[in-house]
Amino acid sequence: MPQLVVGCMVLVLVASCITDVVSRRIPNAFTAPALAIALLLAGIQDGAWGVLGALGGLWVGFFMLLPLYIAGGTAAGDVKLLAVAGAYLGPTGAFFAGMFTFVAGAIFGLIWITWHRFGATALRQLAGAHTGMVAQLAQDSIHGSEGTRSAIAYAPAILVGSVTAAWYQGLITIGG
Repeated sequence: MPQLVVGCMVLVLVASCITDVVSRRIPNAFTAPALAIALLLAGIQDGAWGVLGALGGLWVGFFMLLPLYIAGGTAAGDVKLLAVAGAYLGPTGAFFAGMFTFVAGAIFGLIWITWHRFGATALRQLAGAHTGMVAQLAQDSIHGSEGTRSAIAYAPAILVGSVTAAWYQGLITIGG
């Protein structure tokens, strides 16, 4: 049963990563059913105590990212996504998922800053005076496709943090 729980969590996190990277949105169409499934699986596995544990994980995940949302560092979808992951992982797992997410987010942020500082500039220089796809790619990577500064997608950090928390808790094994 833990493999099914983690598999469902990973499925919604991967789908959310794709939409977050492409559109900078995490739709409620992913998070709401994923939460319902988490509560259902928790109830099947451990009855009422399982549902209470899932709800505890939901709130821990929610409150882990809420301050970052209030400060303008993440979007509401990110907060809901970590809350849903917390429902799958329980309160302790949600705490670890939040902590690992912060670390992954910092690493991804450094990579994003480095790319925007050096990589996009090099790509633009490679394009030179040419107009076309390469020049447009360089422009979009610096300013976003709408001409505004693009924001980092946080769902990949939540995916890494949540899967790492599941591994840390022994819910999944790697290589054995």
